[in-house]
Amino acid sequence: MTATLLVIELNKKNITIRMAKKNDLAEAIYALLQLIPMGCVTTYNDIAKVLRISPRYVARILKENKNVIAVPCHRVIRSDGKIGGYTINGKRIDYFKEKLLKLESLGNNICRFKLDL
Repeated sequence: MTATLLVIELNKKNITIRMAKKNDLAEAIYALLQLIPMGCVTTYNDIAKVLRISPRYVARILKENKNVIAVPCHRVIRSDGKIGGYTINGKRIDYFKEKLLKLESLGNNICRFKLDL
C-alpha cells in the first residue's frame, strides 16, 4: 500500500490540504536527520520507511543537500552497512563521508541509530 503525504497549511482565513511536493519531503527528511546523534548512523531505508517513500528518493534528496553543515546527511548509510555516496556542491567525495563519521565518533565504534517513530 502506498501512502500519500499531505501538507496542511493554515492561515487566518483558510485551511489548505495538498499533496506534499519535493521541497516538503526534503524538509521532512532534513528534520529526521536532526534526530541522529553525532557518531551514529541510520539508513536510507529507515528514513524512507518513516515517510513511506522510496530509499532512492531519500538518497536523491540528500545528494541535493546544499547545507551539509546544518543537515548531517553523512549520517545516512546503505542498508548493507556500506558508507554509500557523498556529494558536496555537485562533486562526489565519498571518502570524506567516512572521515566525518570517524571524527564524530571520536575513534569509538559508530553506533546504529534506528528511527522508530
